[in-house]
Amino acid sequence: MFILPRHPWVTWHWLLAFMPVGAFATPVSLPQALVAAQDYSAELSASRHQINALDNRADSAMQLPDPKLKFGIENLPVSGNNDRRFTREGMTMQRIGIMQDYVSSSKRERKADTFRAESRQIAASTQSIRARLQRDAALAWMELAIGEQNISQIQKLVDESQRQIGVQRGGVSSGSALPASVLDARLTLIGMQDKLTQAQRDVQLARTRLSQLTGIDQPEINGAVPPVSALPPEVQQADSVGQHPEILQARREAEVAQSKSSESAIAALPDVGVEVYYAHRADDYDDMAGVMFTVDLPLFTASRQDKDHAADQSMAMESNDRLAQLVRDHQAQLTTLIAQYQAASILWQRQKNDVLPLQQQRISVIQAQYRAGKSSLNDVLDARRSLLDSQLAERNAELDVARYWVALRYLAPQENH
Repeated sequence: MFILPRHPWVTWHWLLAFMPVGAFATPVSLPQALVAAQDYSAELSASRHQINALDNRADSAMQLPDPKLKFGIENLPVSGNNDRRFTREGMTMQRIGIMQDYVSSSKRERKADTFRAESRQIAASTQSIRARLQRDAALAWMELAIGEQNISQIQKLVDESQRQIGVQRGGVSSGSALPASVLDARLTLIGMQDKLTQAQRDVQLARTRLSQLTGIDQPEINGAVPPVSALPPEVQQADSVGQHPEILQARREAEVAQSKSSESAIAALPDVGVEVYYAHRADDYDDMAGVMFTVDLPLFTASRQDKDHAADQSMAMESNDRLAQLVRDHQAQLTTLIAQYQAASILWQRQKNDVLPLQQQRISVIQAQYRAGKSSLNDVLDARRSLLDSQLAERNAELDVARYWVALRYLAPQENH
């Protein structure tokens, strides 16, 4: 007799150890999986922080530099009768002043515009991350849902075959069946069990992937698989390629390059520094005050600022060319995806509407012949194995359609409702 430990804490943990894993499963619908994947993503969180940092830098770039406090001693003698004396030489002054650099408002605005363009670029990359997360989470969810349906079908055929093998063993005992027939039946059954094990492995991998993306421990499917037999309406929009996050991100990159070019175009504008100071001298001498100005002298712009601007212009043109090429590539990818989806859909419908009904009719005929003594158990099991192969092919075809459907559905991130 099995006796639990008496200590309540130990008893509780023993119960947890023997409790099935399914008891801790969390039902997850497809929309919930998409939301959880975005909430759980550290990559999205990092992008939001980066956007916030760039927005703050843009605000800071509009401000003037901090003023500077200047203080010290001027004209201190280092030789002669007044060596290191502060009050005997009329030129010695204890000086204090404030200095402020004035940067052109145009230069500050251009710099802030560059930061804002970089912020929009990161925001566009955030949309790319969202779309990828939604694609991955939706695919993992569908693989788990279709895989669980697959296991249910395989398990049903395995259970039926096991029962009939038990009947066949009784026939061997009574002499109405040959021992070799039982061995052949068991070999067929083992092949079906192998496929069941593989299907269980695929389900566990899909569950692990979904848990990795969403942070949900032991997720379970809740809700029906969305209809994947028709193209997503988003694909049929005229500007579906133009709304792709990678295209939008490339446009933002071109805007950043253009902003940097605009910034370098006025880099030769001189900055001005203003200093106001007060100088205290010895008691026998008058104190002094003054104003000093500093102005940049961009005398060699052809070899400095103009070169930087030319480089930024080239970078802007390069970004525009890359954007044009990316649009062409994505248009070709979209056309390819649609063709792959349509072909996979035809194969799936053929398996579903033609092959499976024929296999089911075949197994019905063979089972009727078996009951009438006109066929053997091995014929029945072979028919079941063929039906199982067709069911697996149908599920795999459905999964292929689902993969292409997800890729098309989440070309751009979808808002969660």
